[in-house]
Amino acid sequence: IERYEAGDAPLNSVEGFVRQVAGWREFMRHVYRRAMPEMGEANQLTQTRDLPPLYWDGETDMQCMKRAVGRVWKRGYAHHIERLMLLSNFALTYGADPHELNEWFHLGFVDAYHWVTTPNVVGMGSFATDALSSKPYASSGNYVNRMGDHCRNCEYAVSRTTGEGACPFNALYWDFLKENEETLRGTGRMGLMYSHVDGKDDEEWAAIEDRADRVRELARSGDL
Repeated sequence: IERYEAGDAPLNSVEGFVRQVAGWREFMRHVYRRAMPEMGEANQLTQTRDLPPLYWDGETDMQCMKRAVGRVWKRGYAHHIERLMLLSNFALTYGADPHELNEWFHLGFVDAYHWVTTPNVVGMGSFATDALSSKPYASSGNYVNRMGDHCRNCEYAVSRTTGEGACPFNALYWDFLKENEETLRGTGRMGLMYSHVDGKDDEEWAAIEDRADRVRELARSGDL
């Protein structure tokens, strides 16, 4: 802040540093103190699938996930958008056990302490508890495309939801909303998404479910 006031640091850099280090991390430490041990066991969506192999070897044709996982194992770090909207988002819509994902973050990141990863991964990334957020941070490939440049060189088509070659994020996202409708519908910030859910007919849902099942099968076998 002193550097900013002296004109030696730009506002966007100072704001990001202060908010993340002095703000968010301290908030996470407070949440951890108040929410444990319950948060360490929370799983409100009852997600139980094992993390797919791509989290350990980075072998996937999904360029966004390949690059994000590769950076983690090379540098022990990933940008917060990669952490939340790629690494956590895929695990969430895939249906991975939130505590297995938390352990993965704990193993992979240089700044990973249990009090850091647990509120961020279990509370936000996995929506295993609503202690931190009123909605899950889940998205389709649309958001990924807007936030980065991975999609332009990807073998999967971000513009497609179903069929061979469609972006895995798309079918997983809609299938996730359908699968967890009882818990998520009616929460204050999900109304718009469920209006889109209601707009899909039985034929479209059948195609989405088939594609989501296929994506999970490919991911589970290490062939995504």
